[in-house]
Amino acid sequence: MEREIKSFEVVSGAVVNTISIGREFGGEVVEDIILHDGVFKLFNRKDELITEINLPVVGVKYEYKGGELSA
Repeated sequence: MEREIKSFEVVSGAVVNTISIGREFGGEVVEDIILHDGVFKLFNRKDELITEINLPVVGVKYEYKGGELSA
């Protein structure tokens, strides 16, 4: 079953931040999130890398064909 990352939550200091597709990060709208070797990579509409995030993850939401599940 194919799945895409819809959003994820990371711990930064004492704050939990949610990063999701369609929201702005670093002045650019996130269009794609890829997890590679434990690092979340955020991409814009031009498939350009916005940033890489390597912080403790609290949760990840995936989008599956026909629905949505949390892990």
